[in-house]
Amino acid sequence: MSEKDITPKISREIEERFGTKIDFKLKEMGKRKIYAYKECTELEKQPIDIIHYGFYFGRLEKDGLRLSIEGTQLIGKKVKKNILEIDYNQAIKWMKGEDLQVESEAGGYVILKWRNYYLGCGKLKNRKVINFVPKDRRIST
Repeated sequence: MSEKDITPKISREIEERFGTKIDFKLKEMGKRKIYAYKECTELEKQPIDIIHYGFYFGRLEKDGLRLSIEGTQLIGKKVKKNILEIDYNQAIKWMKGEDLQVESEAGGYVILKWRNYYLGCGKLKNRKVINFVPKDRRIST
């Protein structure tokens, strides 16, 4: 599996899009998948095969970085822009995998937040937030 450190590139994109800096490293592994990790020199000294570092942070799309649910939870408290606060009913719809109609005129990737919970990242376009919650993580009715 090919991997490369893309921390500087994605750091700039996160700072520009969400108004925050990151204090961890990022690697691209596989098909545009980004993993977040902190260096651990002790682990690197062990004679083990490392399949991949860290956890799934997001995916590089043609139009920007789409964060995973865990990625939004990692940076959510520090985000200063492009965060969309939603109500309970919208949060339920979102976690069911439905797109949301919103009042915002903005566009691009946004982080969805209900109370203190970061629910993932969606793409805002024409007052609609496109849902990317994986099918196996959606709630059922």
